[in-house]
Amino acid sequence: MIKYLSLIAISLGLLACQSEQDQNMTEQAPQDNLEEQFEQQASPEIDVSDEELETFVKVSGVAQQIQTEAQSDMVAIVEEEDLSVETYNIIAESRYNEQSDDQLDVTQEELDKFEAASDKIGEMERDLDQKVAEAVEEEGMSMDKFMEINMALQQDPSLQERVQQMMMESQSQQQQQANPEGF
Repeated sequence: MIKYLSLIAISLGLLACQSEQDQNMTEQAPQDNLEEQFEQQASPEIDVSDEELETFVKVSGVAQQIQTEAQSDMVAIVEEEDLSVETYNIIAESRYNEQSDDQLDVTQEELDKFEAASDKIGEMERDLDQKVAEAVEEEGMSMDKFMEINMALQQDPSLQERVQQMMMESQSQQQQQANPEGF
């Protein structure tokens, strides 16, 4: 099953408002590639209400939190297989680009460890997909609508600006609630 989290991460990355969560890409365990599915589809022109966008922003934050928490578990899975995250990422990228394993500077043992880690991560990702879907639905949005907004966000600069503004306002409100006296 293709993941929802990959697209969410891409959308949030486009916004650059959430930079406090940024991590070095070589430290992240790779994920199934949901964007591949959606790159093949044309991005629909959609009209998104402020209410829908606020819900999307809220759910995206929850999804990012779920993903961030899972990343350390994914790294632990790779390391439990006695494989470096860097080697795992090299193999994963090669497979994504449909390159032959023969072109890699890795051993058969590392390839076997990659397979074992990938199987475990795949199971974990299915659970994460379910958690994200539940979070979306708990906020009263269908997963289809969430993905539709997510796709449009990737290609619509004005929609990106609206989301950025909402995120900045939300962060400002959170800071004011955390420091009501201005401290």
